[in-house]
Amino acid sequence: MTLKQYQTVAEIIEDVRALRPLGGSAYGHSAAMGFKLTAQDPAHQTAEQILQACDNVLATLLVEKPTMATIYNAHYLIVEKSRSVAATGDLAATRTAIVRRAELFAETSATAMARLSRVGSNMVQAGQTIMMHSYSRSLMAIFEQAAASGKSFSVICTQSQPTLESRHALRQLTEWGISVTFVLDAAMAVAMSQADFCLVGADSISIDGSIANKVGSYQLALLAHAFGRPFHVATEVMKLQRQTMDGVPVPLEERPGAEILDRAAASDHPDRITVYHPFFDLTPAALIRSLVTEQGI
Repeated sequence: MTLKQYQTVAEIIEDVRALRPLGGSAYGHSAAMGFKLTAQDPAHQTAEQILQACDNVLATLLVEKPTMATIYNAHYLIVEKSRSVAATGDLAATRTAIVRRAELFAETSATAMARLSRVGSNMVQAGQTIMMHSYSRSLMAIFEQAAASGKSFSVICTQSQPTLESRHALRQLTEWGISVTFVLDAAMAVAMSQADFCLVGADSISIDGSIANKVGSYQLALLAHAFGRPFHVATEVMKLQRQTMDGVPVPLEERPGAEILDRAAASDHPDRITVYHPFFDLTPAALIRSLVTEQGI
């Protein structure tokens, strides 16, 4: 699960617009690299120009992916934490501060993922079946670690419409020797009885313990509750959305309706059709058995 190394900020923005990064951690990595590349850009000849350019990168990324807590947190830990250095007007020191903080951000995330995978793999027991939804690097790290430890288990993987992120999970899971049952999102209820527990990732954690994740996660949690199955969330602590501590709710991204329906092709009266296309939903804390993090359960 190697993260892409970028050469330009434009390349990062293009990938984010095309939804190429997989999982919230990957979006945080993309943001961190964007700030690092911006700080290194010789076109910026003052500390203030670097900060403004980094803020512009943040704004552009959030237009595309407003739900991703890692984008906000990358900016806070890399750019905001470098403002005191930039305030001195020292250009070289500002470049260095942002670059080092970006590298530290990446190292911290990698360490967290390794620890999280060990914690989560302890939850997986031989012979169990785990139901998952969408794609999460945290989730996949747990499955990889559990398989590497010699445990034999299976996974029920939902389709994750409309962008089908689960296709990437299918490839990785089967490469690790894990048996997978692939089901439509609409078949979650039918398949739930076969699962021992559910495990999903998170793109944002609210201070109240609720999580934002790919749409369908809330539905899966409701079904898990109805069937008496534990619903767990694998996530780095980095996914905590800081603004929720100030009472600001997590913004839930909506995608263009044309991604799921061509209104003109569907009806002679397209103006009478409204397409509602939420890309994320919010699962309340009451439905979550545990958060599986690098700090433990």
